[in-house]
Amino acid sequence: MQDFNIKRAWFTGEMLAPSVRKTLEENYNIDTYQAYAVTEPGGAIAYECSSKKGLHLMDEYIIEIVNPENGKQLEAGEIGEVVVTPVHNSTWGLIRFGTGDLSSYTDEPCPCGRTSRKLTGILGRIGEAVKVRGMFVVAKQVESVFAEFKQLAKCQITVNRTGQRDEMAITAEICYENIDKDKLSEELSKRFQSVCLVRPDGISFVPSGTLPQDGKTIVDMRKWE
Repeated sequence: MQDFNIKRAWFTGEMLAPSVRKTLEENYNIDTYQAYAVTEPGGAIAYECSSKKGLHLMDEYIIEIVNPENGKQLEAGEIGEVVVTPVHNSTWGLIRFGTGDLSSYTDEPCPCGRTSRKLTGILGRIGEAVKVRGMFVVAKQVESVFAEFKQLAKCQITVNRTGQRDEMAITAEICYENIDKDKLSEELSKRFQSVCLVRPDGISFVPSGTLPQDGKTIVDMRKWE
């Protein structure tokens, strides 16, 4: 007899926002799994296992994370473009196809027992990334960090340049005044650096409602001559 209490759903292409996934799983009892698929190389190239700690790369493809400016391979944890070469079809001569999607990979062992590399998720498109001190910072990745801090209502990053150095500052709306701002600043700075690999130069807290509601998560104020 069919069990109507357990529902499963696979999602490909655009990654589910953590808040959407939480709603589906906790409110509707839908066990969600995600797969990353690209039409040109031949379909799904990475998939989520039951551990849901990244997307395992499929053996039918050579998958690289590269610097989109020069095509050089990046190290684990560095954000770059997903580049795919299918090897399972001898008649399909597609080599190093640039998807335009941004991601990073991890070599950390998976609880499920698989030993393949995993994509950490799809963070956006190339045009959505801002390069700060040699590292790509993506709005979705930034928003995932901010979402971990319930004391914050809204945050915005401003990137500027002084001399030859990029400077990145965080402005964060606080939900209430009675918080330890020094402790929160330290925790936010450490978490931001661990995820985005760039340490913010400064963090300022402002009352809720100060930042524009339709404002960008990342504001790049640098001017290039």
